[in-house]
Amino acid sequence: MICIAIINLKGGVGKSVTACNLAAELEAKSKSVLVVDLDKQGNTSKFFGVLDYDSPSIAEIMLGVCRAPGAVVDTNLAAVNLIPCDMRMLKANRMILMDNGPRQYHLRDALKDVSANYDYCIMDCPPDLDMGSINALCAADWVIIPVDCDEWACDGMREIIDQIEQVQIDYNPRLKIMGALLTKYRRTRYAADVIHTIAEKLPGLALLPTVIRYTVRVSEAKSAHKPLRTFSPDCTAALDYKALAEKVESIVSNVDTEED
Repeated sequence: MICIAIINLKGGVGKSVTACNLAAELEAKSKSVLVVDLDKQGNTSKFFGVLDYDSPSIAEIMLGVCRAPGAVVDTNLAAVNLIPCDMRMLKANRMILMDNGPRQYHLRDALKDVSANYDYCIMDCPPDLDMGSINALCAADWVIIPVDCDEWACDGMREIIDQIEQVQIDYNPRLKIMGALLTKYRRTRYAADVIHTIAEKLPGLALLPTVIRYTVRVSEAKSAHKPLRTFSPDCTAALDYKALAEKVESIVSNVDTEED
């Protein structure tokens, strides 16, 4: 199972939208996908219509109260399952911080119970460097950093890169950055400035060649709780997420081949 963490310290950059639509596009390529929602706001869980405070969530898994198979739920996509998240994650974060053991590996160890069932695990991280995000980085093989194209797009990017590098050194040497993903892309001065700023201030951070173009269809699909490929398959963002899935597959296969 290839694990990909979707992370950025800014909210509203398209982390959940990317997690949901990348999962849908990978499923369309005959891949089985587990989506792990780690954001207490539960946007990914809401998107798939599975938010339920009476059922186990990622919080119970992180606290060791529930094993991963007991929290996995079906979605409206046949080969996509989800481990949901909600406000219970607030308490889980506080309790994990008081843990004297190796608290960075709760998620990695829990996912071993389900890793044989899926080709991919997509982890939707919160806009914080909390224990959920740290656990995701320790469990991940790859990181995608969505970056929206506005004037404050690069806020917090240095902190993310520093944290990823620290995790690589201390906990997870196999972790690799797949790249920054430009979202809500339009050919504007701000978009050009974002590209220039990333190249200037973060020279080691690659930009993924696929960009997610801005379209109102993204918001409409989110409100309809449908991935773009079924809600509006011919819109620009749907085509872009399809291209992103193809790029992800290409990068993962090439690295796997090199490692073999």
